[in-house]
Amino acid sequence: MKKIILFADTGIDDAITIIYALQNPKIDLIGVVSGYGNVDRYKTFRNASYLLQLGGRSDIPVIAGAMRPLNGDEPEFFPTIHGSEGLGPIRPPLSESRFRFRTNFSKLFQLIKENHDDVTIVNVGRCTSLAIAWILAPDVMALVKDYYVMGGAFQVPGNATPMAEANFYGDAVAANFVMQHAPNLTVIPLNVTREALITPALVEIINASQTSQLGKLIKPMLDYYYEAYQSLEPGIKGSPAHDLLALMAAVDDSNMLRYIRRTGSVEFESRHADGLSIADLRPASVNCFGSNCPRIAVELNYKKFVSNLLTTLT
Repeated sequence: MKKIILFADTGIDDAITIIYALQNPKIDLIGVVSGYGNVDRYKTFRNASYLLQLGGRSDIPVIAGAMRPLNGDEPEFFPTIHGSEGLGPIRPPLSESRFRFRTNFSKLFQLIKENHDDVTIVNVGRCTSLAIAWILAPDVMALVKDYYVMGGAFQVPGNATPMAEANFYGDAVAANFVMQHAPNLTVIPLNVTREALITPALVEIINASQTSQLGKLIKPMLDYYYEAYQSLEPGIKGSPAHDLLALMAAVDDSNMLRYIRRTGSVEFESRHADGLSIADLRPASVNCFGSNCPRIAVELNYKKFVSNLLTTLT
């Protein structure tokens, strides 16, 4: 089993990712760092706690992540996509106010040190919390085995702006920091997550096999998500599993994704291109000129994605 710490901004796609993690026998979810993003930090923390409670895994610690970007700007939320509470039509019976005054990065560092060189971090929200962790304790973060980040849009349109994907746009400073500093980094960008569609037919198959309270949340959340995407992209055939694909990649042994290695950066403090992800795709850059060289996913085998999805969630 692979030990995973999930950094999330617990909206609908993050919720599906947590459910997948709990149902996948290859994954030992040892912690969730929940920060701002799809909704505010209080709600994301509450949502992660609620999902783990429903799944009978309240033993998994939820760690309070960042509340705003590194540049101090007020974050932009997306209630039209994820609903006002972050989980679409689901209204957790817990008040977010009880989670307002929590910080717990020491617990994150403890988990990493207790599992020296055996932890994979999967970041599926803004990169702020991950960047802060690196700034606070670079020696500890260097003990992480590898990093997977859902973010960026390389040579394709963004989804937050014409240029930028939402996670990188939400904190471009942090995203650039992570791209430059995280070793053994794999980036799962919009290029491939946009192709990882969970169709209504797949949702029905998954729903038919769910017997737990937690599992029965999948269909109403994905139905809501699909309707939201229909207004954004009329005719889209399903719900893009942006965050889920990054977690799948971390435990994939079927070569579901094809990668290249290139130096990368994220544009920040730019008038028109904040959050733009850049990879050096020149032929000579294949060796990255001796610098940090993240893997970037460039192609998805959709049949393998569907097989993985159904094998785990049914």
